[in-house]
Amino acid sequence: MGFFTLNKNTWLSIVLAVATLLIVVRVIPASVDPVLKLVISKNRTSIAHLHQPRVIETTKEVMVDVLNIAEHNRFKHPQLGEIGYGNDFFVDIEAPFTVKQTGRYRFIVASDDGFSLAINNRTICEFTGSRPLNKETCHIDLGEGTHKFKLAYYQGYGNAGLTVQYAKTGSNKTYWVGEDSPFINF
Repeated sequence: MGFFTLNKNTWLSIVLAVATLLIVVRVIPASVDPVLKLVISKNRTSIAHLHQPRVIETTKEVMVDVLNIAEHNRFKHPQLGEIGYGNDFFVDIEAPFTVKQTGRYRFIVASDDGFSLAINNRTICEFTGSRPLNKETCHIDLGEGTHKFKLAYYQGYGNAGLTVQYAKTGSNKTYWVGEDSPFINF
């Protein structure tokens, strides 16, 4: 009647199959939908404020799905892991987005350290110095159609993090920048 027995060769095959699967999972890099391009630039000197002259050592580009990069006090994406440098780096993000409903919007920026947020090349809020992770709420009236999101961020020394969410005034639900909603598409 075909009773299946596990001998030591069967067990060895199972262990090898599991080990191979774990290696494959570990080797394949994490990925997310490429919605937003972050240009991350390592500065050669210490950064004390956002608008100081840049002395760039190296630059890399990283694609993320949403601006949720503040895990465990690090510049760390939930799926991609740490994506910045240890300290003293700038991040620049420019992305078009489409407003589906005219109205007043709020953008909630949490940063450690400084940032500047502009919509359609108009700065709507900023904090240019050093600080622990803290939030700023920025308001703007937007009409239907295509707009330009532009954010500059810097990390000096120590803990790091950046998150940006948005909501339409009157709505309690917030969305990550990069995430489509009934109001905005990225």
